[in-house]
Amino acid sequence: MASRCGRDAELTLLIVAGGNSRRMGDDKLMLPVPPNGIPLVRHVAELLLPLATKVVVVANDPDVCTAVRAIGLDGIEREQDRVHDGDLVSCLVDDAPGNGPLGGLATGLRRIDGWALTVAGDMPFLSAATCRYLFHSSDGGCDAVVPVLEGQFQPLHALYNRRCLPAVEKALSAGLRRMDSFWNEVRVRPIPADPLRAFDPDLRTFTNVNTPTEWEEARALLSQG
Repeated sequence: MASRCGRDAELTLLIVAGGNSRRMGDDKLMLPVPPNGIPLVRHVAELLLPLATKVVVVANDPDVCTAVRAIGLDGIEREQDRVHDGDLVSCLVDDAPGNGPLGGLATGLRRIDGWALTVAGDMPFLSAATCRYLFHSSDGGCDAVVPVLEGQFQPLHALYNRRCLPAVEKALSAGLRRMDSFWNEVRVRPIPADPLRAFDPDLRTFTNVNTPTEWEEARALLSQG
């Protein structure tokens, strides 16, 4: 039986921060999150920072990179602390822009070893406890761990091992762009939503913001603390 991943396994936080925010109007990744007004993409990174050995952000906007590199490390207790703080955050441009999130995943996987906790940069309610559960659901018997919410897989709230990279690259070479385009080539472990409710009863961890209305609703909840 393969051993389960635990606190000694390397976990990279991979934030896919591309997109053009057409429906939002403004750059949604730079929206100010209450109460301190930090950019949304930095807020996302700080929510999950305690879990990660390092943070890799795939973004073509230099402002996004600057925002994430400004992560405040003081007062954040990390469960994985095997790297120096100066090596914690890397910001990468897409190796091949225009391939969407799947291209961002490929760019990130090429630079890491082990597992990548892969999330979008526009998810203001990410639950570290939920993501920790996903990490501990990963082992040598799978290559990807993907939650399923109301029958829908959540590929940008998931874990992918570097072992997925050849299949991802094969899909991209075939002109495929969907995040699930390579899943028939790897071992995917689906995680149902019910056990995740123990950590996040309303499953807000899966919420992303694409429109001004969605952002106003999220901002109201964030303002409540």
